[in-house]
Amino acid sequence: MKKLNLEKLKLAAEDVLQRSQMGNIYGGSGNCNNNGWWKCMCSPDGPWQSIYITDCSYPEDAMVECAWVIRCERI
Repeated sequence: MKKLNLEKLKLAAEDVLQRSQMGNIYGGSGNCNNNGWWKCMCSPDGPWQSIYITDCSYPEDAMVECAWVIRCERI
């Protein structure tokens, strides 16, 4: 596995999940809250891509065409 060099990556604050937002994606209660429509951004420049989750997987894991998922939001 290659190391990812983030030295030149420039992200705005709204492009990075904050600690308080991670609970919404990663759960913690043991219940499946991930099913439904999500939009994810694969790079800081976009575009948004939509995905429908039916198996309780995390949107970041389901976006197989993305090398690096920047942000996901429920839609």
